[in-house]
Amino acid sequence: MSAICGIYHYEGKSVTSETGRAMMREMEIYHADATGIWQEKQVFLGCHAQHITPESMWEIHPYHDELSGLTITADAIIDNRVELCDKLGIGYSNRKGVPDNLLILHAYRKWGQDCPKFLVGDFAFAIWDKKQQQLFCVVDPTGTRTFYYYRSAGLFAFSTLIKPLFVLPEIAKDHNGTWIADFLAMPCVMHQLDPEITIYQDIYLLPAGHAMTVRPDRTIKTVYWQVQQQSELKLNSDYEYVEALLEVFGEAVRCRLRSIRPVGAMMSGGLDSTSVACMAARELSKNGQRLHAFSAVPMHGYRDWLTAGKLANETPYIKAVLEHVGNIDVTYCRSEGKHSVSDTERLFEMLEQPYKVIENLFWIDNTLAAAQDFNVGAILSGGAGNVTISWGDFSPYLLSLIRAGQWRRLFHESRAIVRRYRHPMRALLELYITLLPYDMQKFLYRLKNRNWHKKTQDLSPINPDFARRYAVQERFCRYGYDPLFINQCDSFESRQKILNPVAFSHRAVITTKQSLAYRMAYRDPTMDKRVIEFCLSVPESQYVRNGRDRYLLRRAMKGILPDKVRLNDTERGKQSADLAQRMQPCWSELASEIESIGKRDTERKYLDIDKIKGTLAKMNTLKDNAADDPNLRMLIRSLIFSRFLKYDA
Repeated sequence: MSAICGIYHYEGKSVTSETGRAMMREMEIYHADATGIWQEKQVFLGCHAQHITPESMWEIHPYHDELSGLTITADAIIDNRVELCDKLGIGYSNRKGVPDNLLILHAYRKWGQDCPKFLVGDFAFAIWDKKQQQLFCVVDPTGTRTFYYYRSAGLFAFSTLIKPLFVLPEIAKDHNGTWIADFLAMPCVMHQLDPEITIYQDIYLLPAGHAMTVRPDRTIKTVYWQVQQQSELKLNSDYEYVEALLEVFGEAVRCRLRSIRPVGAMMSGGLDSTSVACMAARELSKNGQRLHAFSAVPMHGYRDWLTAGKLANETPYIKAVLEHVGNIDVTYCRSEGKHSVSDTERLFEMLEQPYKVIENLFWIDNTLAAAQDFNVGAILSGGAGNVTISWGDFSPYLLSLIRAGQWRRLFHESRAIVRRYRHPMRALLELYITLLPYDMQKFLYRLKNRNWHKKTQDLSPINPDFARRYAVQERFCRYGYDPLFINQCDSFESRQKILNPVAFSHRAVITTKQSLAYRMAYRDPTMDKRVIEFCLSVPESQYVRNGRDRYLLRRAMKGILPDKVRLNDTERGKQSADLAQRMQPCWSELASEIESIGKRDTERKYLDIDKIKGTLAKMNTLKDNAADDPNLRMLIRSLIFSRFLKYDA
């Protein structure tokens, strides 16, 4: 993967060589296997490349074709190389020497601005078309790589990172109040409601599945791919659906194993990550290679407080996978001495913004550092698996049946589901409450929670005056955001909420920069465009059957996964169970720092200081089970945001 940047003065002003080189210098915080720049009067393109795939070692950065007048700078790994080479007429003997950026350029020559529709992989690129006097910019369908940009009356500039943009005198480093309002007000871990805005005013993200053409007279932004309902796939038997899933999922894993260095996998004891790891291990074994897995486990001395069905340490399931597969080695990552706010300044430097992923960011970061020690070049995950390959949630499926008027199947599945629970009547009641109209659910929620309005704000440390100034509640309504998390959604709507540009932008900001920092490609086969489209085409009855959830993947993984993992529907991992216990030794110091929040004008502008101090007063000590306490999470978020304001001052 790479970090790219560029400048286009579309009024004809020449780019100074010092400006372009200054942008490149801002990328030097990360390792580069190769760097390159290209400049022609009003256009500058740069690339800070890290070699991951065999083909990437042949890349020229940026690549200029004198005959066509096209120049490309690309941050890209193309996964459908065979299919693409066939369509482009590239002979078998020449394919190995064609790097991915040149494949993209060939695709642009053949299909023009429709070329992104034919590409599969993780990519962001810009092509300067001299003949058309335009810059064509693209981000992959699931927005895996970041593409920040700025546009004014005479200037367009872009970069994989934000900081290179600030070398341009035209770009001021002003905070975006709307982004901050979203960040503080939303009780979930998402950063913002709008996938295009960033923490800095006038700097934007090109969203997933979007292309943008920059011309002197205008900028045209188009959507070339988005998650949408697919025509139902009609096969002759359950077996054929299993075979079809294995084919598309297997290819998604296979093409992500192209690495000049060892391949790793982030593996818990759950169904998705173990499925990815086992499929990868089977492929690697064909060449006598082994897969190195990295698994997060609780800190030493962890005291278990979880209720039945929740598991802090998933090693029994991980060990079952190791015994079953044979060619997987594992490193257990305890992240000793680390906690949710132990490395904030380094993470600010990396992410270029504050963050709310307090439960797992620190151990994911530690896991990637461990993988770097083993010289891993590509690390696999199954982060999107629960909305693609292992989809099968009961409530959305039952709502889909209601909307389709399939009453007999609804009765059959409802009865089968409750039979699997110890308290069937309570399970049935809870299940059907989720199917009630939203207003009725909201009414019941208010009855059950007398301080319901306060509870929805427990995770939100936003200053009420600041929230009103930026119309937070109106924005929630406009974007269809439900802070109660009780919105009625059928199967497609549930998946669409996660597979959308907002969620993709949130994820890309983190994974793009982690991959650059640790010099490895962060790859998720469960987010492959082909996998998403296939999974959305499969009939719902393949995902939920006879009271069993995630039914298609459980059948597909027979013989590939051990049954201990494949059939497990009673225990779920909770990798943040030790969140509070990790902070207990230093809680007095953290509490003192939280108590001091509000001394700065900017903190009082954005944060509800009275709420923070009032909440802190109730938490003199941290209990082991405070990991699930929204008050603690609100305080941690406040502390992280306060630290960022000081860092970014």
